[in-house]
Amino acid sequence: MGRKLVAAALAVVVAVLGTATPAHATDGTVPVQRVGTTVIQLLKLFSDDGALTPEEIAQLVTEAIGAVDGAESVVLAHMDALASAPWLGAARAHIVEFNDIQIFERTTLRNWTMAVTQDAEVAASVFNAMTDRKSRNDLGFAISTLYPIALAARTKAGFGTTTLMSHYRDALQSIVEQIKPTCTPSPGDLDPHPSIYQVVHTCTAPDGRQLVFQDYQYFGHWREGPYTEESLLEAAGAGTSWAVARAVLRSMDN
Repeated sequence: MGRKLVAAALAVVVAVLGTATPAHATDGTVPVQRVGTTVIQLLKLFSDDGALTPEEIAQLVTEAIGAVDGAESVVLAHMDALASAPWLGAARAHIVEFNDIQIFERTTLRNWTMAVTQDAEVAASVFNAMTDRKSRNDLGFAISTLYPIALAARTKAGFGTTTLMSHYRDALQSIVEQIKPTCTPSPGDLDPHPSIYQVVHTCTAPDGRQLVFQDYQYFGHWREGPYTEESLLEAAGAGTSWAVARAVLRSMDN
């Protein structure tokens, strides 16, 4: 891809990322999704164009900083809910420090990049060792932020990103699989009435909360539902790191 075409495509991607409003725009996950999708989509632009120019690297890092700034309060709140661990404090600090990456000296940048890469890998490893759904959900927000930060930092430092991108995908896939919402249907108490159709869906959310949804039809009119398997997953997973991971995974494949 020619440099002029790359620049034009970059402008379009930045505009789309800045204006798109996903379905659950008020549940707090959208800014965190944007961290991953921003870095992924911008890196994709250069996948067939060889080495990035200094201007392209600066643009990628600037957009990543803006995305992290928008998600920082949500991510740090979830990290603060986790049990204390030595690596967690460093990871938290790196999320805050990312805003200053443009002024890091070369040696500082390289050391910082290796450290935040390790943070991301440790977070993914700890997630896989956990069993508590709430803790996994909280850590999922950190994973979904640390990997994009590490990818942007590695790009700026001149390090490779292919292996880490693969690990990022694996980490997101693990979140999607391990804390996927589960739902069980049962007849509602009102269902025996000849003019009422009611099925109650009892769901366990990714963060462990118990949620109830229903397909409720009264005299031929739907008062709630009907839910499909997909719409139940979206409803039960809203506002969680599972929703973030699934959205970012989809952006990788688009």
